[in-house]
Amino acid sequence: MPTITPNDGPVAVTGAAGYIGSHTVHAFLERGYTVRACVTNVNAPDKVNHLKAMSDEGLPGSLEIVEGNILQEGSYDAPFGECAAVLHVGTPMLYGGENTPRETYDGMVDGIYKVLDSVTKASTVKRFVYTSSFAAIGHPAPSGYVYTEDDWADTHRERDASWTEDRIDQDGGLAYAWAKVATERIVNRYTEEHGGFDGVSICPCVVLGPLLSTAHEGLGSWQYALARMLEGKPCPRGWQALWNVVDVRDVGEAHARVCESENVKPSSRYQLTATDERGELNVDQLQEHLQKRFPDLTVGGRPDEMAAFLERRGKIHDGPRAHCTKAIRDLGLQTHAIEDTLEATGKTMISLGLCKP
Repeated sequence: MPTITPNDGPVAVTGAAGYIGSHTVHAFLERGYTVRACVTNVNAPDKVNHLKAMSDEGLPGSLEIVEGNILQEGSYDAPFGECAAVLHVGTPMLYGGENTPRETYDGMVDGIYKVLDSVTKASTVKRFVYTSSFAAIGHPAPSGYVYTEDDWADTHRERDASWTEDRIDQDGGLAYAWAKVATERIVNRYTEEHGGFDGVSICPCVVLGPLLSTAHEGLGSWQYALARMLEGKPCPRGWQALWNVVDVRDVGEAHARVCESENVKPSSRYQLTATDERGELNVDQLQEHLQKRFPDLTVGGRPDEMAAFLERRGKIHDGPRAHCTKAIRDLGLQTHAIEDTLEATGKTMISLGLCKP
């Protein structure tokens, strides 16, 4: 696969206003690239002010904020022009009822073709990086199973009555996972058939780390759940299993390294997950970590319903277990310690007023 450097031209980042998108923009600016940050509304302060602030950091790269919408045909034709790489981070989200399950699925699947068509029209793109999700990897597996990039969410579903296409309209999590599997495969097939540029997928799991904008906390998100614990409330999600945590700064860094590394092969995928078992936390371990980082607060933990759950099941699910070993090996990724990640998440949420202990 051809690598890129800042001398090869700009890079474009879709969904640049978002949590992962913003850190991806920052990673390229640190390297001296001209970055075209694609946002749906250039006049929305919570979407662009934190991006504009990056221009005041003295980073070697330069920033251009441009409009682009995954749902509009040809919307990215101009932003992608003369670009050496495109990082497609943007995606329709479910948080806070922003989209229905069907709108999320259709937006992702229909949108990927619009984005890829704009990449083809540019004719200068060498690498196309698609931000997928661990949702495209995780499938039913016994406790302790360790997932790798060879796993796909639509495998081992023979006895899973919930994994049916007709449930996409009712189940947001299912719609999201189905769409991520479909779009990853569309990218691989499209790049193989059309040639001219290579495609790579990145699959993050529980993404935490510093928030840069109030727009980075979706209702019901992992960040939202952590904030509620810092407010002394019970953990509202994920307590039935493990939080497999990756730092958002590492995810952004991985996007840049995928473009520059000579070790990356066409149609590769990289799961961005815990570095090791220290980043795989049950609710008690998560509460303990947060209490140590924020000793002046009363941190919430197990929800009341967990007692009945444990009486019925005996224990929580020992998973998902997954490590970003491939990203560390191929990309030379140096990851943040879990303590740093949790502290940065909490401190920035408090400073942004998203968490009121």
